[in-house]
Amino acid sequence: MIPLFQQRDFGNKINVTFQYISENFRSLGLSLLYIVGPVALGAGIATGILQSRVLAIAAETSNGKSPNPMAIFQVMSQFASPTFWLVIILGILANVVVILTTYAHMKVYERTNGGPIMVSDVWAEVQPMIGRAVVISILSSIVTGVGFVFLFIPGVYVAVVLSLALAVTAFEGTDFGMTWERCFRLIRDKWWSTFGIILVIGIIVAIVGLIFQLPNGVIGFLIGAKLLPNLSTVWFTLASVIGIVGRTLLNAVLYTAIGFQYTNLVERQEGRGLISAIDSIGTNPSQPRSTDEGSF
Repeated sequence: MIPLFQQRDFGNKINVTFQYISENFRSLGLSLLYIVGPVALGAGIATGILQSRVLAIAAETSNGKSPNPMAIFQVMSQFASPTFWLVIILGILANVVVILTTYAHMKVYERTNGGPIMVSDVWAEVQPMIGRAVVISILSSIVTGVGFVFLFIPGVYVAVVLSLALAVTAFEGTDFGMTWERCFRLIRDKWWSTFGIILVIGIIVAIVGLIFQLPNGVIGFLIGAKLLPNLSTVWFTLASVIGIVGRTLLNAVLYTAIGFQYTNLVERQEGRGLISAIDSIGTNPSQPRSTDEGSF
């Protein structure tokens, strides 16, 4: 079993992220597929429909088949349509649910000592957190956005601090006020390491995520080359579903890394894992270790 609450240096946090995903690929993958998949699928379908409508209006205007001086208004009106708001709502919900599913899986993993993890166990952890997590996510985005509006640097600083917000509320059940305070306390003197983890893993996720953008690029190329003249909603919906579902599920890698950064910070300040190990002395038979993992 991989201990969650353990002090780790920068390299070890990256290594343990991929080790955790590798060892729990099946249970984590199934949890993401069953819990996050339907929401991401809905977001992909809604995005494909919206995209096809906008491009259809633009194509009619550029081809001159039906000149319409109100074309710009028609395009802009799509961004106030129910489909647009459905895209926004499902996009926010998909992002929140993938984060919660990742942290819920980590919680169940710790509780069961790395034992078999069922999707139902993860879902039982996710359910009561959804409402609170959505509120915290929206408020965190507003605060971060305000920081970017006034000055870029404060926006970046707050964004990195609040990257721990959903990990805090998932593991500790805090509201926004307590989460805000907890994030700033945990990240004290460790802002740069948190930023580094997000940057490195974020770049890896972004590069791999390009694979899921290929359908959009191929469809765009075929339309531009007049090889696929039919701007069918089906094509855009299919490409959007592949892109959004793929990127959303892939983001679990980033949130796993942030989860290990959270547990690392908690262990450094509170020694939760050490206290738990001390409490367990004498209650479980000691097991010989095949290798000495050393200290980090």
